[in-house]
Parts: sequence; C-alpha cells; structure tokens
Amino acid sequence: MNKIHIIGGLTLSVLFTSISQATVKSTTDSINTLATTTVISATRYEQSIDKIPGAITVINEQALKEQTAISDDLTAIIANLVPGMSPSRQKLSNQGVNLRGRTALLLVDGVPQNNPLRNGNRYGFPLDSAMLSRIEIVNGASAVNGLGATGGTINYITLSAKEGDNWRQTAGLRLNSSFDDDSGGNKQWYNVRHFDEKYEVLFSVARQDRGLYYDGNGNAIGMNMIQGETQDSVSMNYFLKTAVKSDEHKLEFSFNKFELKGNNDYVAVWGDFANKIPGTVEKGTPLGEPILNDVESYNVTYSNDNLAGGGLTAQFFYQDFQAVYGRAWWQPTDTEIFDQGTITSTKKGLKVAYTQSNLLNKDDNWVIGVDVLDDTTQQWLLESNLGVTPEMSYLGIAPFIQGDMLVSERLRLSAGLRFESTEVTVNADKTLYAYGVFLGQGAAQTAHDGVDIIGGKQSFSELVYNLGAVYSVTDNTNVYFGYNQGMGLPDIGRVLRGQWVADDNPISGGATIDFTNMPAVEPVITENFELGVNFSDEQWDLTATTYYSLAKDGANLSLNTGGNYDVVRQRTEIKGLELTANYQLNDNINLQAIYAMVRGEVDSNQSGSVDQDIDLKNVSPDRLMLAMNYNITDNWSSRLQMNALKGRDNSEENQTFDGYVLVDALVKYDLGENGKVTFAVENLADEFYINYFSQVRNFSGYYFSGRGRNFSLGYELDF
Repeated sequence: MNKIHIIGGLTLSVLFTSISQATVKSTTDSINTLATTTVISATRYEQSIDKIPGAITVINEQALKEQTAISDDLTAIIANLVPGMSPSRQKLSNQGVNLRGRTALLLVDGVPQNNPLRNGNRYGFPLDSAMLSRIEIVNGASAVNGLGATGGTINYITLSAKEGDNWRQTAGLRLNSSFDDDSGGNKQWYNVRHFDEKYEVLFSVARQDRGLYYDGNGNAIGMNMIQGETQDSVSMNYFLKTAVKSDEHKLEFSFNKFELKGNNDYVAVWGDFANKIPGTVEKGTPLGEPILNDVESYNVTYSNDNLAGGGLTAQFFYQDFQAVYGRAWWQPTDTEIFDQGTITSTKKGLKVAYTQSNLLNKDDNWVIGVDVLDDTTQQWLLESNLGVTPEMSYLGIAPFIQGDMLVSERLRLSAGLRFESTEVTVNADKTLYAYGVFLGQGAAQTAHDGVDIIGGKQSFSELVYNLGAVYSVTDNTNVYFGYNQGMGLPDIGRVLRGQWVADDNPISGGATIDFTNMPAVEPVITENFELGVNFSDEQWDLTATTYYSLAKDGANLSLNTGGNYDVVRQRTEIKGLELTANYQLNDNINLQAIYAMVRGEVDSNQSGSVDQDIDLKNVSPDRLMLAMNYNITDNWSSRLQMNALKGRDNSEENQTFDGYVLVDALVKYDLGENGKVTFAVENLADEFYINYFSQVRNFSGYYFSGRGRNFSLGYELDF
C-alpha cells in the first residue's frame, strides 16, 4: 500500500504544481455536465440536465478522443469517467461489469444491445469508438427505456453529418506498444460526411489490430481463452448513416457491421490463485474456431417535427449478433468432453414516440409512445451441434407516457408510466449430458444423462413508474429527488441449461425441467430512491448524489460447488454515494474529481431481511478519480488523470481485494490545417496489479494481472 500512497501523492503534487504554471487559453470540459447539455436517454425527449431528477453523465466527443488515445476500450472509458461503474476487466467479456451493482441497459442510438434471454456477457463491444460522437449515462434503475435498465442506461450516440460538413473527410492513425515482444498495435480510421438542406451522408470505417498486453512486471498478461480476449485480435467496423429531408420530414437509415476476431497465435498458461501467480500465455494455436464478436444492425428512423404541434419519431431496427467462445470442457455426451460454445441472437424492434411541449403553459414536456422488441436467442455448441439452451424467443410490448412541468417558479415535477407486457417462449429440448441429473452426493456424484426440458410459454405484465422533483434553491443550486422502477429478467438461458439441478439439489433419473412452472424466471423489479444536489456557476459544476436500490426478489449470480454460476433469487439492497466536481481554475486549467461508494447486502437465508454482504463480483470498489486538463500554449494541451480503487473484503465469500492506483497522461499538439498529434501513456507509473474481477473471482483460470505501461502515438487530419 505504500506504493499506492506514494503514486497518489505524486499525482496530486503534479496536479497542483502545474496550476501555478498556467497560461491563457480557454478550455472545454472533458466531462460535460453543464446545465446547457441536453440528453435524450433519460426522458426520451431532449432535456437539459438541470431539469432531470437523477445523476447523468455525458461523455462528449472531446473526452472520447482523449480517453481512446489512452486506451481504446469503451468499457474502460466508462469505468474511468462514470461514478458507480465497476472496473473494466480489459477482456472481451464484460462478466462482473455493472453499474451501481446492477445490470446496465446498453443502447446504440436507442437500440438495445443486451440479450434479454441469455446474457453471455459479450454485449460491451457492439461497435468501434471511432463511430461515436458521445455517450449518455443515466445512473440508477429506469422506467423510461425498458427491460434491463435495473442499474442504469448507457446510450452510445453515433456520428452524424452536421451543418457545415461539405464532404468533410477525417483520417486517423494510432500506434501503441509497451515495447515488449508482440505488444505493438495499430488503428486506422476514416470518415466522410456531407450535410445540406436535402441530404445527410456519413460513411465511416475503422480497423484495429491489437497485440499482446503486458503487466507492470513485464510479463505477458494471461488470456481468457473461453470467454474471449481483446488482445491478439483484429476488429473491423463499417458504418453508414444517410438521411433524406423535406421541410419537417426526415427519413434516416443507418447500417453497422462490427467484427472482432482472435488471431489464435497464443494459448493460455493458467495462473495460481492460491499462490498469487497470475496467468500468462505462450506461443501456440488454440483448438477450434477463433473467438468472435459479430454484430450486424440496420436502423430506419422517420421523424416529423411538426405533426399537430408536436414531434413524431418512429424507429425500426434489426440486429444479428453472434458471439463465439473458446473451446472448453462441456461434456455434451457421455463420450465427448470438449466443445466450443456460441450464442446467436436476432433482434427486431419498433420504437414510436410523440412529443408535445407547453400544453399547460408551464414549461411542460410530454412524450407518449410504445416500444416493441422481438428477440430470438440460443446458446449451442459448434462441434456437436447440441443446444446448451433451448431456442428461446422474447416478445415485449411496452406503451409508456412521460412528462415534466414547472409547477411553481422554482419547482419542477416529473412522472412516467410504462406497462411492460412480456411473453417468453421456450422450445422443447434436452440438457447436455454434464448439465443433467447427478446421482449421489459430493465426490461420489456421477453423471446420469441429460434431462428433458418441457417447452412452452410464460407471460409477465408489470406496470413500472417513476416520480421526480427538482427544486431550484438559487439560480446556481438545485436539489432533486427521484424514484424509479426498473424491470429486468433473470438469465433464463442459464437457468434452463440445467446446472442448478445437478448442484445442491440432486434428484433421481427421469426428472424434467418444466419451463412453464418455473418461478425462478419471473421478472426482477428494482426500486431506486435518489436524492441529490447540483451547483453550477462560471467556475464550478458540483453534483452529490445518494441512492438506495431495492430488489425484493433479485436475481444474483452465485458460485456453486461445481465451479459454475447459478441464478439465485434473493432480496438485494444496494446503497451508495456519488460525488462529481468540475472546477475551471482559470482560462486554461480545468480540474475534475469523481468519488463513488457502493455497498450491498442480500438475504442469504430467505428470511425476508438482508443478512450478508453481497458478493463483490456484483458491486464495484470505492473509487476516487482526479484529473486535470491543462492547455500549455495555444497549440499544446494535456491531461493527467488518476484512478484510485480502495481495498475491500467479504469474509462470507472469502473475497479480498487489494486496492491499486493507476495514473494516465496525455499530450496533444494542434498543427492547424496539418492535423493533430496525440501522445498518451496508460499506467504511467507501470503499476503492477491484479485486476478487480480476478481478485474477487477466486479462480486460477481467471487470475489475471492488469495492463502495465503502454505508449500510444496518434495522428488525425481533417480535410
């Protein structure tokens, strides 16, 4: 811990020493939380942040470019800049990644990316960062965007042509390396955009080649050969967005094709959790197909800005998704042991919203609409062609209404209703041999065979709602209270694959799994109470939020004695504190700070009251982020940021987390018409650490160190 304190103190020293060296040049906040910022994720219509009764973070285009120059990993960017977000795993899998201890609904231009029936933990990489203009994050459960937003909503907003774009082109190149063997990586991106009165066009392409990652001790970081890796991989992204406009009408079409594929140049060498030896890799060719994330999506949106005095938006989307995992022990039959898993999902959906303003002459805003989502998902094995889960389909229809109004000079109230009508259909099937019935107890258990799954339908209907109030204490200060309900489904595919039958509930041969009589798959309703205060003036932007989140029948992942995770239904209570600050010290220095604390408890014995700390995999550690943006001259600018994670224990789950501190640095030089050059260093102090998930997972196969010092040099040109 001494090294952590020394690095943290050094970072603070550099921050405040640099303050005295200020010169004059205006700067833009990297994390834009100003009251003038408008978002659509929180209310389904454009709304300024100071009118929303909840914690909102907007990561704008400048902040995205800064963070991607340091680490081009969207999960790491959000983890760095959003309070309550768990640390990035630096892997392709986002297992264990959550927001305020619960699942976040991930959207791309409002289109859901989560798989509602079989999580798979691969939805964190739906596109390349070069396709984005900003990210909107709503912390806490939400009744606005629908299924899955029990922890919050993350909406990726893609690039669009803007006024002034006359066939404007942007090309970029970035090289990165830790100067270790095969650690070099590179990225190239290009886009062209045009905007006029009748047409909008944007085409963008990006290719990224990732090398090996090395830790602070100079050792190659181990690979998760089953769940998937970003290191030693290549990704390609093609993105097209076009629009035709006529008066108040606009018809927009977008297409996104993203593929990330492993190179298959290395095999994993397991670590040793008990002796604290992290995993590594060695040269070799893994068996089976390379790991893969393949996303192809189509989006058509019609909007009319002047329909009966309001605005109509109708959006139709279609998405094909496939995740291929590494070869692993499955024992699909009594003679076959190893196989390779994949999850496929097809989504079709419709989102219709009609907005009106000032109906009551109270600066009021209203939206009414309906969301429809049809999803078909299955997890199966590539070699034996057997289903890990049956084919499952989901149909959700959710009408909603949302509004806010100024009821007095200083008090604004908001409210919304959403009726979730859900139907889940499961085909008849049979579990894999190893996921079937076991005979005997403990070490004497022997596999008997797979068991039959009785298919059928289950329907769920829930009315969820939100209430909120924002009170302006002064022109610079407001306080807010929000109550939000969120609805989510447990991981139905995980329940249906049958491992829960074999573990603590051994039963005799001939048993069946009857989906139509399964209370474990019923929806999870989460209630979020939030109280906060905002202050903003010419120099300061401050936000303090405290919240309490309750799921009376939550669905948590719990490690069973066989080494797999089961879905456990139990009362879950989570509470936390979030503080954010932006301070414009002078014309060229901006200081930022984030502090987040999350605590959770579960009802482990079904008594109706929580009695045990929540598994640390389901919450994030206490975190402090400090950063400074410093414009050195008219052409030179820089950023220094520190993320400090505090240690934590959970004795019931035998979990210990030793905190760590990471420091990143960035310098940019503006060449004017000749482009911009960026130089960045991730983990400036070359700190050696074991990442958060690996420390609390207690499993040698997932025991990985974090990324050490890595250098990045980038160039971007507009022409």
